Parts: sequence; C-alpha cells; structure tokens
Amino acid sequence: MDALTPLINGLNLHAKLLYSGGVCGHWLMDHNSETSVWFHLVSKGQGFVHSPRWLAPLALNTGDLILFLPHAARHFLSYSPEHLPDNDQNTRLTDWLDGEAAFVCGEIKLAAPKSLLWQALPAEVVIRGDQAGDILAKLIDLVIAESSAQRFGSDSVVERLCDSIFVLVIRYCIEAGLVREGVFAAMQDKRLATVLGLIHQQPWYPWTLAELCTRAGIAKTPLSDKFAELIGYAPIEYLKAWRLQIAAHWLLEPDMTVEKVAERCGYDSVPAFSKAFKRHFDQPPGAFRRNGDSSS
Repeated sequence: MDALTPLINGLNLHAKLLYSGGVCGHWLMDHNSETSVWFHLVSKGQGFVHSPRWLAPLALNTGDLILFLPHAARHFLSYSPEHLPDNDQNTRLTDWLDGEAAFVCGEIKLAAPKSLLWQALPAEVVIRGDQAGDILAKLIDLVIAESSAQRFGSDSVVERLCDSIFVLVIRYCIEAGLVREGVFAAMQDKRLATVLGLIHQQPWYPWTLAELCTRAGIAKTPLSDKFAELIGYAPIEYLKAWRLQIAAHWLLEPDMTVEKVAERCGYDSVPAFSKAFKRHFDQPPGAFRRNGDSSS
C-alpha cells in the first residue's frame, strides 16, 4: 500500500456536501473556515473568486474545481468580476436546471488544520477542467452528472465521489510539484515513502529507527536528515505526532471520550495522554474536544 492511502484512512477524512444546485441573481458565497477544507466545483455556468491571492477576480467555468485550505486568505465567490455584494441577501438558490450558474460545495473538517501536514499544501488549489487528467476529469464529470440529475440518493453519491476527489487533488499537488516540503513532498522519495507507509499503516506498532531503516533500506543518518529537511521531525518524533493526529480525529467523534481515546492510543493513563496531547496541540484533549464540538 502507498503512503497516502493509510494517511487518508487513518484520519478518517470525509467530504460533507453542503450545497449542490443552482444560483441566480447577484449571488454571493462566503465559505471561509479556519478548520475545514472548502471545495467548490462549478457544475454549470461561471463564477468569480474575489481574494487578495489574485490581482483580479479569478474566473471559474464549468468543470473547474477550487479548494481553499484553512490557511487561505479570506475570499468570496460571486456572480460578477466587478461587483462584490455586501451580503448574500440577493442570492437565490434554485435547482440545477434553473440556475444561471450551479455549484457543488462542501467541506472536509480537519482536526489539526495548523499542523505541518496541511500547512505544506497550497492555501488555494485551482484545477481547471482541462488540467485535471483523465481520472480526476472523469470523476468531476460524474459529480456534475449526478448533481444535475437529482435522482434518489444523488447527494449521498456526490458526497462519496467528493471523498475521492480530495485524494486525487492531493495526488495532483504532489505530481504537479506544488508541495516542496512536508509529508506529501517526502512521499516522492521512494525510501521515505516506504517509511511513511509503514508508520501510516501501523501507527501503534513499536517502531524503532533501526527497524524503519532496515525495512526501507536506508541508513539512520540519511533517513533522519531527510525527515528533518522535508518534514521537520525526526522519524520517531513524526510517528508520535502521527499518533496524536489520529487521536485528535477520534476526539471529534461524538461517541468518544478522552478516556476511550487514551486507551485506544495505548497510554497507561489519561494524565499521560493529556500531557502528550497538550504538548503537541497546546491544549488538553478535553478542551480540544469541546472546541471541536462548538466549531462543527
């Protein structure tokens, strides 16, 4: 298994569909978040992104996809490149057929949006319909077809397709050279990818640096140097950070408690888990859980 698949699976990342349909009038979308990845797929017509990221409003056309990570600048989508409404009072939501433009919009909630893992990705990712590549382009076509048809279960189908779109977007960023540091960049090195795959697939195994080096066929010093250069952690430090990333996502699950997460993570006691968690996230797990519940 590659290093990316268990990373996505380990964090249990899923897209949540928040709107699929048409818009009319002097419409405005204000979808900014400090904790979520927002994605917008133009399924019909045209829209414009107003953001300090671009000197002029960015035009999006049918088949174009844009993602905003939590570290993106504040932005808005609107009907016009010249006019940015003050609010969304004149936005009229319609079905796909009646809309002047139409979108599939959703979010992917991140438990630790400020982690080096996500900060290494571009704050905004724009993929034009003719740049997507065969697989992503076909998936986008499927999303547009399903969202425009509005058959039984369409929203559920679109939501699951968007899970795959997010994975393909990360692959696109890696293969297009849009990430030059961090875990995703390290995946481009075959031996580092092997080590990351082992860590992501078996985070609770008692890995040692020696065993990771043996499995990847690399000496300790080069492995440690490459990890420090690209990821900012030593290999075993990254393992500990990865475990806490998983724990953070578990804490956001409604039926989980701090005690259950500490036990799952293999800590001897809640205080030991809380100490490690606070050291990494600058807040204890109980506060993290409460803050996550309030922001969802």
